[in-house]
Amino acid sequence: MIRQKGPVGQLIMMGIPGTDLDVETHSLIGEEGVGNFILFTRNVRGGPGQVERLCSDLREACADAGLPSPLIAVDQEGGPVQRLGPPLWPRLPSNQEVALSMRPEVQVRIQAEAAAEVLASVGIGLNLAPVLDLAPTGVRGVLRDRSYGPYAQDVSALGENYIRTLQANGVWATAKHFPGIGRAKRDPHFYRPVVTASREVLLHEMSPFRAGIEAGVRAMMTSHVVFPALDPDGPATFSRIIADRILRQEMGFQGLLMSDDLEMRGATTECSIGDAAVRALLAGHDLLLICHTVQGVREALNALFMAWSQGILTTRSIDVSLSHIAQLRE
Repeated sequence: MIRQKGPVGQLIMMGIPGTDLDVETHSLIGEEGVGNFILFTRNVRGGPGQVERLCSDLREACADAGLPSPLIAVDQEGGPVQRLGPPLWPRLPSNQEVALSMRPEVQVRIQAEAAAEVLASVGIGLNLAPVLDLAPTGVRGVLRDRSYGPYAQDVSALGENYIRTLQANGVWATAKHFPGIGRAKRDPHFYRPVVTASREVLLHEMSPFRAGIEAGVRAMMTSHVVFPALDPDGPATFSRIIADRILRQEMGFQGLLMSDDLEMRGATTECSIGDAAVRALLAGHDLLLICHTVQGVREALNALFMAWSQGILTTRSIDVSLSHIAQLRE
């Protein structure tokens, strides 16, 4: 029986420690209503059969707890960020390799088809790809070869092609990291970067995300980066200007909006993970990533429940987020 935590457990996507459904995760499903999961290399070391069983066990545990079927996600970009990789799965080319190939418009379809085939075969329905950040020429940013390149037109075309192909093959795509972190020189895993580009430059570099919306991308991920020209008061994770006014209202995105991992220092430099969770939802996010510790998940749950019970988070706003999540479950 789920404790009276209300609906907030459904707003978290958590990481789990190993290759099997562990006691702590089972407890969070049954007692707290957590119902979405992200897999990492640590979760897939046993190969296709093991991953398929793990996904099946997660779905069964959610069903036993009276929860909807879970969203199960993974970072399957290609190149350096490929959780299901060699030698157990085929290697996917990086975005940079695709962009530099002789026929990138063909190679990006092959990249997306290969990712979809692997993920669908083991029961993973959401890929946290493609990266739509530009990699501006002359900027030593944090993306390395994860970007399709420095030019908005090229990244837009390849990203749109990837999204349409992946989703046509049964796996939802996630455009990241809005509004674009290619200019960030510090890694948000360890710092809270600041990108000082002008509003005009930033709006131009959002072009691939506009193309992704036009392509029907079902999910979007923001970043723990501060963009003073857009909102000087905090990172995109906590910015209602960026997440709601720009992305939702001006650009027309109506899908699932998720945070990056709230255990990254870019999110918790100046606040606790519980505060970060509340602030991200108030900014307009639907789903919160907490990728590594049970303690982090429990801290976020307690803070979210408190904010909900006090009316800081409204039932109406939570219902909107749950509807966005439900659209991907379908």
